[in-house]
Amino acid sequence: MPKAPAKRGGHAKATRSAPIPTEKTSKGSPKGKSEHKPRDPTHSHLYTDDNPSTTIHGTGFKDAEAARRTLDLISKRSLTYQFQTVNTMFHRAKHHPAMKAKKSSTEGEEGGGSGGMKEAMAIFREWLDQTYPALKTGMRGEGGFKPLLSKKTVEKYLPQVEASSTVSEDGKSFAGMYVSLGKGKRLGNVLVDDSKPTESDWEAKRYAVLCELVREGKEDIKSWKNDELWEGDKQVSDLHLQLIAWAWSPLQERKLP
Repeated sequence: MPKAPAKRGGHAKATRSAPIPTEKTSKGSPKGKSEHKPRDPTHSHLYTDDNPSTTIHGTGFKDAEAARRTLDLISKRSLTYQFQTVNTMFHRAKHHPAMKAKKSSTEGEEGGGSGGMKEAMAIFREWLDQTYPALKTGMRGEGGFKPLLSKKTVEKYLPQVEASSTVSEDGKSFAGMYVSLGKGKRLGNVLVDDSKPTESDWEAKRYAVLCELVREGKEDIKSWKNDELWEGDKQVSDLHLQLIAWAWSPLQERKLP
């Protein structure tokens, strides 16, 4: 019994000598496959050319001019996309090798070394800390007519939407796209026109249309009359169907038939 502690110590020693999973070992990894690496938080699919035709070209963080140009290029996209872009650019600049290198005599020159990147970071930081919160607060319907109706609910109304003479073609296109949207994919990353990456994405388009369909002050169910939402016994009105096509209703989703 007195030797029990010694056994525990021996066991711990054996555990420490075992290979750590994150290190390369001669066994346990399939031949020809690269070692798994943790995801780099500074890397974003927004700036890879997996689909060059939908990538916004011209964004950057090397100096103040590049930062301002970036904000201008993304100005017509949804707030979600704008945040993704600015946040990614800020962190790319922050973690750039030039920011970690020792200061040189040329770093303070405009557009050179880390000096230009610091100016770009300041512009992006101001957008993240001031502009973004202000824009988000100013959006209607709980930050952009949210929560969205589920894909399952919109799909249930899809036959009515497609057959409707009051739902616009854009509304029908959105509804069809939304119900088939891949898991985890955001509307802010799906362009209305793939050939125009600096123009509206579906999240921005949805918000703009709902702002037109829903009058100011009617973002809450208390502002709606029964005959505005229904026709007959649990038959949604034409206006209500238009709203549903854009994945929104003033009603709680569970109350929709």
